[in-house]
Amino acid sequence: MSTKTINDPPTAQRYALLGWPVKHSVSPQMQGAGFQALGIDATYELIEVHPKDLGVCVERLRDTGFAGWNVTVPHKEQVIDMVNHVDPGARAAGSVNTVINRGGVLHGFSTDGYGLEAALRESFGVALRNKVFTFIGTGGAARATSVYFACQGAAHIVLVNRTVAKAERLAETIAKAAPECRLTVIGLGGTESIRKALPESAAIIQGTSLGLHEGDPLPFPPEQLPPDIPVMDMIYRTTPFLAGAAQQGCPTADGRGMLLHQGVRSFELWTDRTAPVDAMRAGLETALTR
Repeated sequence: MSTKTINDPPTAQRYALLGWPVKHSVSPQMQGAGFQALGIDATYELIEVHPKDLGVCVERLRDTGFAGWNVTVPHKEQVIDMVNHVDPGARAAGSVNTVINRGGVLHGFSTDGYGLEAALRESFGVALRNKVFTFIGTGGAARATSVYFACQGAAHIVLVNRTVAKAERLAETIAKAAPECRLTVIGLGGTESIRKALPESAAIIQGTSLGLHEGDPLPFPPEQLPPDIPVMDMIYRTTPFLAGAAQQGCPTADGRGMLLHQGVRSFELWTDRTAPVDAMRAGLETALTR
């Protein structure tokens, strides 16, 4: 666990991102741009913490007066049991990515769903209510966002995953949180079922890590994508899958919009002020192009 900054005397409001690893994160530049734009004296630090050390790290952050922190993989589920109060939406998703420290009392929230909703609206003009959404993958971010979408009024969630049993478990979670939402589970090998489900979708969200590394296989052939259906990849750059979707005639967007808007929501929860979205976007884009 990286603790050399935790014990320094505080000179400003302190925020952080906890993860394993986190060295690649551009959140400090994004949040820092927000603080600077509003004249807030605050810092945002990266803290790499192994899962076995997470509890100790959270206690240190609380006791040394950190005002709040973000949580990323692999800690979003584990941290739920380390905060005093969990927002109902985060509880339903089984995931916390934002913590507020109010005088030693920790409050946990999930802003991933808000971030994806805002990104889809900004990129494609897509709203959630009464719509169909297809999620490829059922990992942490896809889990949190699919539950959020169902709770916000999506009519039908289609879960496509290599391991069907994992998708079925997520479907059970969604059904408990939003019983009125229709659910479909499809294995990645179910080519015909996928082809039939996709045309109904208001958007297709690629939530696996495939495309993060060179040589990764595609989630499924982009040639199966119907033209004109928006496709968003949660990865922060144009992946081969996203490029293939564009060749099919699909409007596309990578994960930068989601990253921005989940960070915007975290900023507003911490500061109780309207986030300077343009400044935070500029900070994010500058960091990603370095």
